[in-house]
Amino acid sequence: MCRQPGVSLSAVAQENGVNANLLRRWIKQFPVDAKFPVAPAPAKLVPVQVEPVSTSPTNEDIQFDIRRGSTRINIRWPADKADACAQWLGAWLK
Repeated sequence: MCRQPGVSLSAVAQENGVNANLLRRWIKQFPVDAKFPVAPAPAKLVPVQVEPVSTSPTNEDIQFDIRRGSTRINIRWPADKADACAQWLGAWLK
């Protein structure tokens, strides 16, 4: 839609409830080529509903390996204590 002659990118963004800067980023990220040809007729954006991520505690653990210099550690932290894990990791990486 944005690549049609005489079309205002800002107007397309506003008509579809999308931030114009985001639309510009998409245009840069997905340039027109053989995989993404320009549609012969103006396209229409379709609303998408996104389900929220569950924030309820689970039995899964947070696991990661960290290397800092010659030090390597393997962390396994309870998922329901993610805030404490983030605080500890932030302090350790300083």
